[in-house]
Amino acid sequence: MTFTKPQLFFTTPPSPCPYKEGEEERKLVTEFSNHEPIQQYDLLIKSGFRRSHNYLYRPLYNNSDYCLSVRVRTNDFNMTKSQRRVWNKNQTLQTKAFRAKATEEQFELFRSYVEQRHGDGDMSDMSWADYKEMIETSPIDTEIIEFRAPDNRLLSACLVDWVHGGVSAVYSFFDIEYSNKGLGSYMILWLIAESQRRKLRYLYLGFWIKESQKMSYKSKFTPLEAFQGGVWSELSLFEAA
Repeated sequence: MTFTKPQLFFTTPPSPCPYKEGEEERKLVTEFSNHEPIQQYDLLIKSGFRRSHNYLYRPLYNNSDYCLSVRVRTNDFNMTKSQRRVWNKNQTLQTKAFRAKATEEQFELFRSYVEQRHGDGDMSDMSWADYKEMIETSPIDTEIIEFRAPDNRLLSACLVDWVHGGVSAVYSFFDIEYSNKGLGSYMILWLIAESQRRKLRYLYLGFWIKESQKMSYKSKFTPLEAFQGGVWSELSLFEAA
């Protein structure tokens, strides 16, 4: 696949890595084109890039294997016993997907989640306008999927991009009061099941750092592939542990 215009990339200045003290991170960034965004995304997500608003980016570290793009090979995925329990526990939830549109109800849940789980992160001071921009600024096929209790209470939501042959989980959040339901894992399981139903081969889970406890949940969804040395290869249980 080639583009009719040259693809322009730039790197950001070094900044502290949010996952390891003393580590510095830069990003390789490019902007979506106006005339072929879908083709552009399809190509770059297969090269380890991730979307944020109208940009595609990939972290750059001195150690190229420190932070890796990962994806689940959905055709070969089988639930573990613990994942099956999470799946069964949430079968009463009502799930609906919408063209990405921000609501105040979502924002209240998002704010509560970020304050309790990521109070020291970049999103801790996001305003309603920031949230709305995050949800609604996208040049491609983006949806927000809501998961509601039988009484219609919003318990969790996931922003996703549908791409050729797969789906990318952009961001998800949930009601911390219901942590015992495993809502974070359930949203991933739901996306895997939906990918299988649509005959999509991959669920892209963003970036994975072996040393980060916050990212360890991703290694529980196997087979998990990582983009290393310009190719996708399966992470062994030993590598992911």
